[in-house]
Amino acid sequence: MAGPATLKQRVIWALTLAIALFVGVQAVVAYLVLDQQEDRIVDQIVMTEAERLVHRLEAGEMVWTGSDILLGPSLHAWVGTNGDVPRVLARLGPGQYQLNTEGQVWHVAVADSTKGRVYLRYDATDNEHRVYEFGAILLGLWLACTLLGYWTARALAGRVVGSMVEVTDRIESWAPGSPGMKVVRSDEAGRLIEAFNRMQDKVDQSIAQEREFSANLSHEIRTPLTSIRTDAELIALEAEPSAQAGLRLTRIVNAVDEIASTLETARAISSAQAGPRTEVSLRACLDDAWSGLAERAHRAGLVLANDVPETAVPRLDRYGLLIVLRNLVRNAIDHAAPATLTASWTGECLALADNGPGIPASDLPFVFERYYSGRLRDSQMPVADAAGVQRGLGLAIAKRVCDIQGWRLTVTSSTDELHRGTRFLLCFGEGATLAAS
Repeated sequence: MAGPATLKQRVIWALTLAIALFVGVQAVVAYLVLDQQEDRIVDQIVMTEAERLVHRLEAGEMVWTGSDILLGPSLHAWVGTNGDVPRVLARLGPGQYQLNTEGQVWHVAVADSTKGRVYLRYDATDNEHRVYEFGAILLGLWLACTLLGYWTARALAGRVVGSMVEVTDRIESWAPGSPGMKVVRSDEAGRLIEAFNRMQDKVDQSIAQEREFSANLSHEIRTPLTSIRTDAELIALEAEPSAQAGLRLTRIVNAVDEIASTLETARAISSAQAGPRTEVSLRACLDDAWSGLAERAHRAGLVLANDVPETAVPRLDRYGLLIVLRNLVRNAIDHAAPATLTASWTGECLALADNGPGIPASDLPFVFERYYSGRLRDSQMPVADAAGVQRGLGLAIAKRVCDIQGWRLTVTSSTDELHRGTRFLLCFGEGATLAAS
């Protein structure tokens, strides 16, 4: 069983059909116009001759001899109703007629005069044959134009769809693996669908592997992290460490918590699913996000002014909110400090504004891109700071979590000396703010 036509074949047949229809319509119109014009001219000749014959008879310029009058090779006339008048004409009343008798085409005019009724007949059989011959010529021209159009379409189709065929060939050869569902089509569309199916299968496989890796990593590392955190807390309780040792133990606990938070962030992003919604105190959640980064913020010179009211308690995914807030705070530590970070609640959105140096207008559209950090945007490669920590991921992670949750995260900034600073606005959507009191 033959498969569907290729794109080139469809273009060829489409162009050929268009040419055939156009030429065919023109040919039919020309044939009909010629046929109608021929009938009108003959009718006009017959009627004019009938009127002239009546005038001549009444003026005495012509005397009827009792037989038919030959006015031309195809034009005959009769006067009266005797047996010389053809029977098919004798029963006609005054007027014009077109008769088809025994393969002949007659144009007839009948008129009354004082000498009797006048019958005029024009044999248009030859005219009709010429019209038919003209129709045959038009048909031949139509066939010739259709064939010429077909070969022209073949030449054009190769140029028109050549690039598409080339793209199809490259995608088909580039797509990895084999599709889980075979597409039984041999045309370009079928080949592209099959190639995209293979790519989709590969993407699905990669996503599944990423989720499995994130889950396994989180599971395997959580146990030793818990042990480290527990040992640090027990050492702090059992012994009476010095202030310096106590500070280091606190750093260990905070570092463990941040590692656990990072693992959960990776797991949440890989699953691409929002967690359960509960009533969350935005003020308390921000304090929790700040607590794990307070020492680092203190060293950088960042101060938090938490002006979020206690009454701001929307229903949302608390863990997702913690991920976003931690990354926004980290961003302020890295790029705004020394500065003051002020948090406020607008009734629908949570605002985090700092009075740091601000973000240049040329950089502002790209702050949520991965690995983007100021002028390093030209390389688009992961960049590490002095401590070996990759930069340019925090805001991208925050934006990704917001997209998963259905939240909206926007940023405005100014480098003007009088109004400099950056303001992030996190809006949770109508559904999340219904529970706010």
